[in-house]
Amino acid sequence: MTGVTVSIWHNVTRDQAGRHTAPLDGFTPGDPMVRVFTYQTLPRGRSPEAIAEDAFAAFNDHPRDDETTRLSRLYYQRRLRWLSVGDVVAVGEAGLAVGHVGWTLVRGGLNEVRTDEHGTHPLPPDAQRGTGRLPSQEGQDDATRD
Repeated sequence: MTGVTVSIWHNVTRDQAGRHTAPLDGFTPGDPMVRVFTYQTLPRGRSPEAIAEDAFAAFNDHPRDDETTRLSRLYYQRRLRWLSVGDVVAVGEAGLAVGHVGWTLVRGGLNEVRTDEHGTHPLPPDAQRGTGRLPSQEGQDDATRD
């Protein structure tokens, strides 16, 4: 069975006063996004939305099984913040933005930036081979290395 790459993107949009706006406004095309974590998972018959739900649970400190417990531990070892409204979970080619309720399909690419701030740390250069597109096999981090 072939695995699918899941990438976690933090939205770092700020208003003129320097406050994060994504939790209020959600995701808007063109928002600056930082890829903070990637891993491989087996679909096991799950839809992209179900895989994104598992990621959301794991990265909001509610892992559901052994796999998401391991991923949650790796995620928090990187000192990453919880997923919030406006962040994106890319499951293979499907980009899904966290909404106030449920998920919003991301159309087009992401505006990838490498901002490093409290709770948001870009993947290291050897794991950051992406271009802001949502391809299924762009790079991996420590969650997928032996």
